[in-house]
Order: sequence, then structure tokens, then C-alpha cells
Amino acid sequence: DMGLGKTHQVMGLLCLLADKDPEARTLVVCPRGVLEHWHTLLARFAPGLKVHLFHGPSRSLDGLTAGGVVLTTYDILFRSIDDLLEHTWAVTVFDEAQRIKNWLTKIASAVKTIPCRYAFVLTGTPLENRLEDLYSLMQVVDPKVLGPLWRYIVDFHVTDVRGKVLGYRNLALLRRRLAPVMLRRDRRLVRD
Repeated sequence: DMGLGKTHQVMGLLCLLADKDPEARTLVVCPRGVLEHWHTLLARFAPGLKVHLFHGPSRSLDGLTAGGVVLTTYDILFRSIDDLLEHTWAVTVFDEAQRIKNWLTKIASAVKTIPCRYAFVLTGTPLENRLEDLYSLMQVVDPKVLGPLWRYIVDFHVTDVRGKVLGYRNLALLRRRLAPVMLRRDRRLVRD
């Protein structure tokens, strides 16, 4: 659900990472509408982190020092992928990840080229009506969790003879496979 503290949990992680490895660099990618929100929250709750805003026409990673957080948007990531690939990322964070749920988009393809030790996908709307969206998000987090797409479709989809999805199956197995890499919360779990 929305509003349960995903951003704050990530900021806590980034502070912990900075303590353990001051050289580690994080890339946070979000929609333009929440870029300033991230910037404000990091300044307020994690003032010890070096934050570099990579946005606008004069964006540059020249002089980027080791450690800290680089904030950018999905559109800038796509347009500046070569600049971002020149750097090593300990952590990548993709906020409002519904932007990459369709694996056929150019932005989703670009996101999947960024090498990192750890990737986090944040979303309050992981699925709408298609399990294919989940597959695309998991390809960012850990491509091995769900295996190749053809196997995923065979294991979890009910299709007609032409391949049109009619429904889903083996959802308990899918939940077990996702359990090690997915933290799912709703308001009932956190209201107290």
C-alpha cells in the first residue's frame, strides 16, 4: 500500500550503507514528480549523506565523488544511460517502479543494464491485472528468482491454444519463490 514508509526504510538502509562502506554509491531513480520529495527527505532525515541531483539540461556526473546518493528520473536515466554506466553502483533504488513493469519498454530495458550489488524496487502498485508486470519487476531485483519467461508462463499462466492468458495458477508456489526477495505490507500490518 501507499504511505507505509518505503522511502524512509530505504533512507535508513542508505545511512547504514554509508556507515559500513563510505565509498559505496547509490543510484535512486524516480518519477519527476517525486524527485524533489526524495531530495528534501534525504536532506531532512539523512543529512550526513552526500546527495547529487542528476537532472536538468546541465546535468553532469563530472566530479562525482565516491559514496553518496545520485538522484535522477526514469526519463533522464534513459537519455543518459551511457553516463550512468560509467560508474559503479553498490545499490540501485527504483521508486514508483510501475514505470518499469512492462519489460518491452525502452526505459525498462535501460534499467536492467545498470549493474549493481543490490537492487530495490519500490511500488505501492506492484500488480494491476497481469502477472507479467511482476516478472518485469523481478528481472530488476533478481532475474534468477522466476527463471526464464517461457518457464514462468508455463508454471503460472493458463493460456488458450494461441497463447492468450485466460488466468493464473500455482500462486502459492509463486508466493514461496518471491518470499526471499519481496517485502509486502498493507495497512493492516502496520496500523498499530
